[in-house]
Amino acid sequence: MDERFIFTVATGRCGQASFAEWIHRHVPGAFAAFEEPHARTRLPGVLGDIERQFRRRFVETDELLGRGRVLKAFMSGDDDYIERVAAKRIAMARRWCARAGKSVYIDVSKFFARGLHIGFARVVPRFDLVILVRDPVENMRSFLNRDKNFWKDNPNTDAPRNHLRLDPATLEKGELYLWAWCEMYLRYLALRDSGQVEHAIEVPTQDLSHPERVSAVFSALDLAHTPLVSVPAKNTNAEVGRGATIVTAEDVSVFERFMNRLPADVIGRLDYLKTNRPRAAA
Repeated sequence: MDERFIFTVATGRCGQASFAEWIHRHVPGAFAAFEEPHARTRLPGVLGDIERQFRRRFVETDELLGRGRVLKAFMSGDDDYIERVAAKRIAMARRWCARAGKSVYIDVSKFFARGLHIGFARVVPRFDLVILVRDPVENMRSFLNRDKNFWKDNPNTDAPRNHLRLDPATLEKGELYLWAWCEMYLRYLALRDSGQVEHAIEVPTQDLSHPERVSAVFSALDLAHTPLVSVPAKNTNAEVGRGATIVTAEDVSVFERFMNRLPADVIGRLDYLKTNRPRAAA
């Protein structure tokens, strides 16, 4: 079987778990890896927390996931290091696919385009690309509801290699996530136009609630699939007790302030923002 690699550009909080579940249920020839490698703990309770910390440091490391030194290497331009990490990840992917009898590896992770993409592009000469696109204000609000540490998963917003460079000292917390939305989209466009990508597909998050639209995505990627039935949304804020994602008037104001920071050439490349008119929930 000829191997294929499909990578996903994602901000996070944009439907990755749901997309991976669609693949798992309906694309028999594909192995969907959702933010792998996971720290696979066996011990219960507090001991499990200690084990997870150990495994993230020494086994399924933050670097293999795409955090830690990978982010630092991206900012400093240490592409050789990122390539070594990516080569280990591809070796892992090949083992997973071989054990499962799959020929297509689909990496569903927000970490791909945060630095690892540099290494993967060196190791895999041709690949397919999917970007999961959620409304930026909803995406921001979802992250704020989760109360995550932005800097654990993102480089500095003014890093020289960024497509959009903004001074982090001038950005409030919500704007950091709007920056990440823009930066991930710009990196997707750069990868799409790199000459290495066979298929490039944009998938609005809301389409993941419609089997016929997901089926069209699989067909566009030339993925043989079984007849699709509905898959419930996965990893939602409500599911983990964080409340529903409801856009407020202040969220809209944050978006408008952020838009005023953007250079015209950046807005010109982001078609979604040209027509996007966010509104607070009634």
